Order: sequence, then C-alpha cells, then structure tokens
Amino acid sequence: MSTPSQTGQPQNPGFAPQDQAATQPVTGYGPGYAAAPNAAPGQAPTQPAPGYAPGQPVPPNAGFGGQHGAPGQYGQPGIPGPHGAPGHAVVAGPDRFPGAKATFGTALRSEWTKIRTVRSTFWTLLITIVLTIGLSVLIAFGSSSHPSSDGTDDWTAISMSGLFFGQLVIVVFGAMAITAEYSTGMIRTSLTSQPRRATLFWAKTTIVTAVALAVGLICSFVSFFIASGIYSGHHIHVALGDPGVLRAVFGGGLYMAGTALLAFGLGAILRHTAGAITSAVGVLFILFILVQFLPGNWHTDIAKWIPFNAGLQIIATRPASDMLSPWAGFGVFAAYAAAAVIGGAIVMRSKDA
Repeated sequence: MSTPSQTGQPQNPGFAPQDQAATQPVTGYGPGYAAAPNAAPGQAPTQPAPGYAPGQPVPPNAGFGGQHGAPGQYGQPGIPGPHGAPGHAVVAGPDRFPGAKATFGTALRSEWTKIRTVRSTFWTLLITIVLTIGLSVLIAFGSSSHPSSDGTDDWTAISMSGLFFGQLVIVVFGAMAITAEYSTGMIRTSLTSQPRRATLFWAKTTIVTAVALAVGLICSFVSFFIASGIYSGHHIHVALGDPGVLRAVFGGGLYMAGTALLAFGLGAILRHTAGAITSAVGVLFILFILVQFLPGNWHTDIAKWIPFNAGLQIIATRPASDMLSPWAGFGVFAAYAAAAVIGGAIVMRSKDA
C-alpha cells in the first residue's frame, strides 16, 4: 500500500526513498522518478525509478503502469496517463492454484466442505438419526407387545415408524443447505468462485441428495434391525429376505432423501429459511390433515396423491387397497420433489443473489 509523501503524492509501494528528493515526483513523469535538487517543475528526472540500475538511461516518458495509466506489471516501465498523470502500479502475486478450474468436480468438493464443516448441519443430522431410530424402537416395542387381533400388522413399516417424525428434522437440513447462504450473504462468495449458477446449484443438489440418502439409510436399516430383535422376543419373524422387505427398508432412505430435496427446492425458490421449512411442513403434513376432512369419494380419489401418503408407500409390504403401489407412490412423491428442485434452479438462474 502506498503512503503519502511530503508533497501529498503517493510513493511507489515496496520501495523506500533513498533521500528527500526521491520522494518528490515530477509533473509530467510517472511516479518513481525524482528530479535533482532545486530542479524546475517539469524537468526530466535524473534519478532512476525502481527497476532501473544506477547509471542506466531513463526514458523521458517512463512511468509505472500500462499505456495511458492502465494497470501494468509492477516494477516495469510504462507510459504515464494523459497530461503527465501517474500510471497505476498493480502488485500481482503468484497464482497459488495455477491448475484450479471452476468445474463441476471442484463445485462438488466445495459443497461437501461446506456441509461437513458447519456445526448446525452436523447437529441437525445427528438429531435426525437419534430421533428417527429412537421413536422407531419405541413404537416397535409397543406394537409388538399389543399386536392386532386380525394379524394385518405391517411389521416392516412399523419398524420404521420414526421416519414420520424424522422427516421433520431432515426438512430443516434440506432447507438450510441453500437458505443459509442467502441469509449470510455467502451465496455471493460462492458465485464468485463458481460463476456458473447451474453448475453451483446442481452441485448443491447432488451433495444434499447424497447426505440425506446416507442418513436415511442409516435410520431405516438400524431401526429395522433393532426392531427385528424386539420382534423375535414376541415370536414375530421379520427378515430382509422376506418378500418386499429389502425394498421397503431401502425405500426408507429414499423417502428421507426425497423429503430433503423437497425442502431444498422450496428453499431455493423462497430464499428464506423459515418460509422454506414452513412450506415443506405444509406440503407434507397440512395437506395430509386437510384431506381427512374431505367427503368419502373425494378422500379416496385425492388422498393417494398427497405427498405424505404417496411417498410412504415405499416402506409398506402390505399396501392399502385404496393407495398407490409402492413404486408408483414413490414416483409421485419424487415428482413433487423434482418440481420444487427445478423451480429452485429456474429462480437461481433468473434472479440476482
């Protein structure tokens, strides 16, 4: 950084003046050249600027900066600006990452770093796992102690009942994965390092999907295995090899990933954490509650298409007759999540950060 001299003009950065005369620029010449003592204004400088060896001839129009005052290489001569205005010296350090490129792979690594280094993300995912597994175990214990008399219990779905509540927490993770950057202003930094908005958005989407799927699979498989141990104490046999069980347990992870993506897409559209979480909870739960008040025929025709009902069919091994099949229901749920994500991508590309 340059410092003002006795004449009020900046000295060249990085060079200490050798004497009083060296700090006095001459009108009409670039900074770094000093006239001899008692020199008249406009007289050519007699002392070389930094970058010239003593005794080396100095061009009469030499200065620091590019042509007509444009930024140039530090320590090399240039042409001063119009009417003798000093040029600009720019200190450009060496490129620390000469091979770095703003690719999709670098965007993925950047988003992964954000996810794993933010404390709120860690605690949100930990609470999701503990709440989901804990409630699944409690419900499995209570249900196995009091099975239904007609033998229609879906023990696989019951073993993952905690997903009903765990999805409330994974919604927070999905929404904050995008809205936190808008609330703190970090989205501008992200777009500076990765100017391609579509690349940045789909990198975020990929990381959110992978993390939510991993957490969902941990919740569903651990819940199932613990519940299976509880069932065995009540002479109830459930194993992954039974028809539809593996699909149901793996589907629990898929449902959690879809829930996080739904909240992520709404967050990208609204760019507000509270609004995104509220909207996701409304889509998942409020619609489910409202449908219960519809008259009989309407309820039968509409309830199967509600995100909550459609998505959770994937964990059922005994689907209800008035609901969609497991994969068809999850397909409908995935369509809701995809619509939210695509809407978020459009908003991110069309609106300022």
